[in-house]
Amino acid sequence: MKSLRARFIPANGIVHDDPDLPLPAHIFVTYVWFWHIVTILIYLAYAVGTIWQQRAALDWRVAVVTALLAAQMGVYLRLYVFARRWPLPLWQHAIYFGGGLVAWLIQSHLFEHFFGLIFMMVGQSFGLLTPLPAIVTVVTILLLTMLQSADWRIQNLDPGLAAANGGIGLLTIGTYLLLYYTMRTSSERGRLIAELEAARRELEHSRDQAIELAKLRERERIARDMHDYLGHTLAALSVQLEAMQRLYRVDPQRADAQIDAMKTQVRESMAALRRTIAGLRTPGLGDRSLHQALLEHCVAVSQRSGMNVNCHIDPAIDCIPPVLAETLWMVAQEALTNVEKHAHATSTEVAATVSPQEVRLCIRDNGVGLPADAFERPGHYGLRGIRERVEGVGGILSVTSHGHHSWAMTIEAALPLIAQERKAC
Repeated sequence: MKSLRARFIPANGIVHDDPDLPLPAHIFVTYVWFWHIVTILIYLAYAVGTIWQQRAALDWRVAVVTALLAAQMGVYLRLYVFARRWPLPLWQHAIYFGGGLVAWLIQSHLFEHFFGLIFMMVGQSFGLLTPLPAIVTVVTILLLTMLQSADWRIQNLDPGLAAANGGIGLLTIGTYLLLYYTMRTSSERGRLIAELEAARRELEHSRDQAIELAKLRERERIARDMHDYLGHTLAALSVQLEAMQRLYRVDPQRADAQIDAMKTQVRESMAALRRTIAGLRTPGLGDRSLHQALLEHCVAVSQRSGMNVNCHIDPAIDCIPPVLAETLWMVAQEALTNVEKHAHATSTEVAATVSPQEVRLCIRDNGVGLPADAFERPGHYGLRGIRERVEGVGGILSVTSHGHHSWAMTIEAALPLIAQERKAC
């Protein structure tokens, strides 16, 4: 913690807000310079005042106190006003405060009105030193003032005056410690807030990167699907057309059969292309909440297919970040489409749960399940696509086939959820 005692902003420095400062940086600079100017004015006032009082008979005493004041002010300017680094080592503080006490003893011995200069040093010790050196300096000042009032004889000390000075000293030190630790707590809180803000910005940046990564992976998936399926099909059709040209001359019937096979391939390719385009055009959530969209989609699938679709959605799912909501929405649509078209199921369950660490979407059905190599087989581009979407936001997609159990297949997506990213609901 760098408080007023342990922080310095040079006059020619660039001012930035710092959570370690007890005040905003621009206010703190003004505050520091105010006390610099006050200190210099006090030194000048004592010098000018002494010369004015003794103007009728200027002697060596005036020269001594003036030289000491000039030395004190010069050391203060060098160490504190024009400091090149902060905090200063303890020995440099000792030069100023130790030399200042010696100078004060000489000045107050030569001229009584210099006694008040010691109170400035008390304030400076609280403003420039850390607690232990500050307390040692203040206790030393109190002892010196009491000894000076007793003509440097302990037996001449007035017990009442000593007790009063001790009480004032304890009250002053206690107030200082209270202010010190209050500022320290405030600065620590400011530092924590700044760290949280930096973490929030980093999370937002990571989320944006995750979105861009998901887009890139989606483009790669589409390119791979087009190459693996449509590209290979078109290449095969080209070869078959060349073969048919030769086959028609010798066996027209086999050529007709080959044409029928080619028609089937073309229809399958067109169906794959439509699925790819449909995936690109799948409507997002829009203005709907994810909770509402999932419920409506379950009802629509049930009415369209005749399946019994049970939907259990945690309302807290509307508090997750938009990128996660869109991902789960795509998973739900693709999974229910697969169940509707391929599973031959009579019952489906959709469940979504939210915990502080993650959000889970589980879709299971009592259909025929999936073969072990479903993700590698041609035609299952949708499953590969949603897996890449889920992994693109740091999640895990698991697809489990249970054979002849009550639930033949389970698709579950688990996405990490950071508490700071949750929206206010």
